[in-house]
Amino acid sequence: MIRHTMSWAPPVPGSDRLTRIAEAGYRRRHGAPKEHEGVHPVMSAHAAEPTPFVPPMPERNPKALRAAIAQYAPQLLPDFDEHWKRAIADTFDIGPLPAFMARWWGEFAIARDTELDAYMADLHHRAAESTDLAEAKGLLEEASEIRHRVREMEPGQ
Repeated sequence: MIRHTMSWAPPVPGSDRLTRIAEAGYRRRHGAPKEHEGVHPVMSAHAAEPTPFVPPMPERNPKALRAAIAQYAPQLLPDFDEHWKRAIADTFDIGPLPAFMARWWGEFAIARDTELDAYMADLHHRAAESTDLAEAKGLLEEASEIRHRVREMEPGQ
């Protein structure tokens, strides 16, 4: 059996809760023994690598979030703009703004960190390829937990 070795560690201040969630999911899926609680499942070769730059979260408003997306995750910009136009601008209604911000806040929080983005893509890919329903469900639950946690990040983190 080939085991996946988790290799991302969110490098921003205050992201230790994301690391704990990912560790818990890894242990839940791979059955790591209790004595490994609190130990990050990163191979030692990865520990010596320099941490890639992860830009800080912007101020929590649409203009600042759009600017951060344009600068650090431009691949998200067309979808962000199209969603903004459809959900907010063309409707002349700011009622959906909190849901819009929650979605794109999380999208940017993941996309700005290349290792976390790759890890999330890997979770989704493995879930799609899995023939074991319980395994696929566990992988998607882990991705969902991470998405919910990144929405809690504060500006500057």
